[in-house]
Amino acid sequence: MPHHVRDHTGHRDHSYSPTRHESRRSSHSPQPRTPEFRFSVEISLLVRSRIIDHTTVLGLQKELAGRLTLAGVQNHQVSGESPSKTSENFKNWTITSALSVSSKPKEHKFGLRLISPFMPFSWYSIWKTQLRTVLSVLNTDFETTTTHQCATHIHLVPIKGYWRLSQARSLAQAAVYHESTFDRLVPLYRRKNVWAKSNRYNKYLSKYPDLADCLERIAAQTTFEGLAARMNWCARDSPTGQSLRKESDFQHDSFRWNFTPTGATQGYGAIEFRQLGGMTEAEDLISWITLVALFAQVAVTRPEEVIRPFKVPTLARLEEAIYSQAERSKVPTGRVDLIRSGIFEMADLSSGFGEGENPDPKAITIDEDQRLRWVDREGGGVGNTPARAKYWSLMENLSPPEGGQIFVEPHW
Repeated sequence: MPHHVRDHTGHRDHSYSPTRHESRRSSHSPQPRTPEFRFSVEISLLVRSRIIDHTTVLGLQKELAGRLTLAGVQNHQVSGESPSKTSENFKNWTITSALSVSSKPKEHKFGLRLISPFMPFSWYSIWKTQLRTVLSVLNTDFETTTTHQCATHIHLVPIKGYWRLSQARSLAQAAVYHESTFDRLVPLYRRKNVWAKSNRYNKYLSKYPDLADCLERIAAQTTFEGLAARMNWCARDSPTGQSLRKESDFQHDSFRWNFTPTGATQGYGAIEFRQLGGMTEAEDLISWITLVALFAQVAVTRPEEVIRPFKVPTLARLEEAIYSQAERSKVPTGRVDLIRSGIFEMADLSSGFGEGENPDPKAITIDEDQRLRWVDREGGGVGNTPARAKYWSLMENLSPPEGGQIFVEPHW
């Protein structure tokens, strides 16, 4: 049942605490308001120009920046993995290199990462048009390839720019509960991946064989630091820990759901969903952004719709919750149909998705080992990244929480 206590921001806490005797929400109880979220999407691809045989990634970035500008998409280039917030612009798309993607200079192919502005989810027609334009430029003027190293990350934060602890806890519980369900919706290489490790089977939560016990441990967290540690705790003797030469267990961002940005900032930061592979089709990208945003919305307002701690998580329960939230959020019917046909109806319905069936791989390749160290050295782990710099650039342009309605309209 929901707790009714105050969290550190003074708001009532509606996070989900599982009990064996759950009561249904009274039909006379006030229904929670659907929260508004901002999101930023981060796309990593292997890219080659159709016109110029570039010999450096900077040349390719410059051409892409120019073509996006001609298409009406404001953008800028960032060099390196660890930019300062002063070098970022929350209104623009960011183009930078993707160190996790192996470039092929002899073939004039380079790993690129594109990061969108933080856009309100409710501005559906605007951000949908933006994504279609960006992907159209990529697919028309460039050759795009998705290797197993390519990925798509979705960064989420409430519209005011910060999380309440109760919201983050509820999303964490829903993410752990439905981890095996989401696994059905992605390719095998994104289920056992060093860049999107299991939250459920991390160093801390794997100590609790029973899923309900895991949810209890998450519900018991009273600080953002504790929550981030429980969700993103990596073993020193894991392939990641050995690659980074860690002498003790540690936090790291490379899990399916990354809570580390909120851990040291009392809820300021975007929570990141990292399990998706590279995407080159705009409609696939739009559908996944919509699904993840709806999942976060229902998790923080109606956790009982997605979590049954003493029952096995099912695709049907997740699907029902997403469709119900889509109706509340007024998502166009056509998009809901595309989520159904393009994601849920493509789910892997084979066996091998029960508790304990999808732990992380016991070994990684030499290339993955090297790239883990590169990314960590350039600002990964729990450090700065272009997406986090973009978030802090956004925050500098938002009013403080007590300043009334917080709303910034980017000039795209």
